[in-house]
Amino acid sequence: SSGINAEYGQDRKYANDPNITNLYRDVKEYQIRIAGKRLQVEKYCVRKARSYQSQNNFLFYPAIEAMFVWGMFVLLDKHMAKTLISQCQDRLELITDHQLTPDDMGLGHLMVGSLWKHCYLLEVHEEREHYLDRSEESLQKSLSFEKQIKKDHFVIAWSNYELAELFWLKKDIKQSHNQLKACRKVSSKVKYSLESRIMFKVHNLQERLKELESR
Repeated sequence: SSGINAEYGQDRKYANDPNITNLYRDVKEYQIRIAGKRLQVEKYCVRKARSYQSQNNFLFYPAIEAMFVWGMFVLLDKHMAKTLISQCQDRLELITDHQLTPDDMGLGHLMVGSLWKHCYLLEVHEEREHYLDRSEESLQKSLSFEKQIKKDHFVIAWSNYELAELFWLKKDIKQSHNQLKACRKVSSKVKYSLESRIMFKVHNLQERLKELESR
């Protein structure tokens, strides 16, 4: 507990750095338009900058979130993946002097679930199944915040996608399709960041499911 609170203290130290604060404030000024439209990833960055300001200059492990969003977890070895899992879990469980928002909690559990799934893919022995169990538990925790999340609705869509891929790994075709349906349903209810990126992943997984069904 003292370790994570000390780390949080470091966050607060950087939060008071005017250079960092000014960079977050100016993010929106660096947006560009292509054919009159803003890029989705830039919209996402702007929303994150606003969250930073509205949450007293605090984000839930933005470096790990950036790795997740840009698909960099695949570059991690098992040791590094488990290190990030521990960091996220500690912050979810042990921060006492900062009230995490439901958006933070949902995001944290989503990243932990994705990292456990990555650990499963790195292993080759038969006992690796428990990694998927841990992944599913974390992703279900993320989904439990669906009605409380106010800004980061992409967390719910992405958690459903991650569960769909998890069930694909288990060769549970029906449940995988159900999670993809839940993922698409989010789009019918609310606009959210990174929607096109998530829908591309959904399409890719649908093709993998078709291949599995044809065997």
